[in-house]
Amino acid sequence: MLEEISSARLGEKYYKYTHSSGVTVLLYPMAGYSTITAQFSVKFGSIDNCYSIDGGAPVHIPDGTAHYLEHKLFESPEKEAFARFAETGASCNAGTSYDSTRYYFSCSANFEKNLEILLDFVQHPYFTPENVEKERGIITQEITMYLDSPGWRVCMELYRDMFRNNPVRNDIAGSAESIALITDKLLYDVYDAYYDPSNMYLCIAGGFDLESAIEVCERCLLPRTGKNIASIFEPEPNRIVTRRSAMKMPLGKTNFAMGFKLPEFSGREMTEEYIYRTLLNDTSIGAATDFYRGMRDKGLINETFESSIMMGRGFFIPGIYGESDDPDKVAEEICREYERLKSAPPSEEAFMRAKKYLYGDNIRAFNNVESVAQNLSDAALTGTSAFDYTDIAACADYEGMLARLHDFDTDNFSLSVIYPTED
Repeated sequence: MLEEISSARLGEKYYKYTHSSGVTVLLYPMAGYSTITAQFSVKFGSIDNCYSIDGGAPVHIPDGTAHYLEHKLFESPEKEAFARFAETGASCNAGTSYDSTRYYFSCSANFEKNLEILLDFVQHPYFTPENVEKERGIITQEITMYLDSPGWRVCMELYRDMFRNNPVRNDIAGSAESIALITDKLLYDVYDAYYDPSNMYLCIAGGFDLESAIEVCERCLLPRTGKNIASIFEPEPNRIVTRRSAMKMPLGKTNFAMGFKLPEFSGREMTEEYIYRTLLNDTSIGAATDFYRGMRDKGLINETFESSIMMGRGFFIPGIYGESDDPDKVAEEICREYERLKSAPPSEEAFMRAKKYLYGDNIRAFNNVESVAQNLSDAALTGTSAFDYTDIAACADYEGMLARLHDFDTDNFSLSVIYPTED
């Protein structure tokens, strides 16, 4: 039975139903649009490296397994998924994050056929000793490529500085050593555990016919296995592991990443914290602030300076990134500014400007089919509504931002630095 989820604020609606298999299906028809995007997602990412089935003994798997499985799922005994989508004129891809894996396509024709292909290849794994071994070298090269990227390395070192037990401290793709342990049998075992329909979400947005989408789902979604999967995580301390780390790489200017370790949030609360923390960053150290202009004038930062929030199951990190000849001074000044603002906070006018921009940016995203599909998947995976962000942003108040400012523990941060290799 379809459940209609609507937003009076936006004048928009989408539909939700749980298929008999257990798959959660979200359908967002967009009148007047010719393109369609579908995402088939599983709540299984790189942090899910230990699990139990039906309350049984813990099963540990190598780092990088989720990413490796994503690569291999496109293969089949006959024709790989990329080739099948090419024949219908669709573009397709997939991505593994810390806490999910998503398979998706975009098309402007042959929607039903493309949806059939998506549901078919994701639900029919084909792993052999030969094709698993063939992929090992490809993924090892990918890992090496990321290790050679200063922007990637500085963030990975930061997460290791911040987290003692949470697997977010490990590379999504794993390491050459960890993926050497991955076999076809292991991939089948992990697939059977995590790729259960009750742990999967199908989200479709764009110019499609609602009844046609439902018909394909009813015909192509497979029954669930009946297993109950649970990821197992070691408790994570509230405090950071180490204040600072540094390394050298060939690059033109010193890179830094600074992160504040906050408690984990989930569901709607995580969305709310994201919005308020984004507004706090924008009004405290953003490009329109006196702080930012002063730091630029002193030559401590340049145009690469930015703040963003990295969040997911078990982690929430307000981060600051950029280039600087004196990253320690930058970190010191940022902490000093946040402490100063506790007694002389950003103005309510500055808050309203930042809120208006954030809200407008979110509204514009509803005009983009791929953004809507992404938003649906995010909502499904976190157990929220695709309209929650809009509602929370619209209702965000100045006092809410000030409460986050006054509770901000500016001492619980780590700093990762990469210096240029000396000639």
